Amino acid sequence: MNDNRIASGRTAEVYDYGQGQVLKLFYEGLPEHQIEAEYQAGLIVRCAGIPAPAPIARIRHGERLGIVYEKVSGTTMLAALAQRPGEVADRAGQMAALHAHMHSQSAPGLPAQKTLLGERIGQASLLNDEEKARILALLDRLPDGDRLCHGDYHPDNIVLGTEDAQTWIIDWMTGMSGHPAGDAARTALLLQYGTVPDGASEEVVEWLARMRAELLEGYLRTYTQHTGTTREYIEQWMVPVAAARLCEWIPDAEKQALAAFIRQSIAAESNE
Repeated sequence: MNDNRIASGRTAEVYDYGQGQVLKLFYEGLPEHQIEAEYQAGLIVRCAGIPAPAPIARIRHGERLGIVYEKVSGTTMLAALAQRPGEVADRAGQMAALHAHMHSQSAPGLPAQKTLLGERIGQASLLNDEEKARILALLDRLPDGDRLCHGDYHPDNIVLGTEDAQTWIIDWMTGMSGHPAGDAARTALLLQYGTVPDGASEEVVEWLARMRAELLEGYLRTYTQHTGTTREYIEQWMVPVAAARLCEWIPDAEKQALAAFIRQSIAAESNE
């Protein structure tokens, strides 16, 4: 299937599947329940009226599992920004407005945010038992919610249609029902610490290094304006969200940076 591959990432490759469809083919070793979670989340998100590619079927290709999706045309926001870096402020605002709209929707049927975060924090091998206990206690003090949360919302998961006629939000494996501030914290964390997608050009890597701070500032400014929440409230979620990310398939350098942030934050809290 290599001849019709469209894209590749850390968990899957995407292939043209013909007749207005694509196949997202996951790598061997990814737990089947995570793939099923993405399929179910895709159905729920479409029912909520969110612009996301419709999941059509689950298939097996050799030893690998996949999901057939409706094909959407366009380029990712990350790629568009690399081509037109002068649009950072506008795109940051657009990303924040889309996120705020998503958070205005309820998400019945999706996994609970705090439950998922707690499970992942418990699996974070870079943290010791005392650190996990303190982070879980912090998570327990944070509020529950029932809003639609993406769980991995960043510019490479936003597809811009031709002339922005349609904007799509993709990759719903981490879709959950929870508190918007926790989802915004995840986005802020990704913009600050996240590594670029596999296979990204040198231009994208250089752009991200230069523009990361501007993109984060623009996103937070617009998101707080749209929602009425505060940056301080979003920051309360950063440590639990960072700890939960430690058990994901991400580069070791990013894990080490997140672990350092977590420990610095815990130490600062202890000294207050």
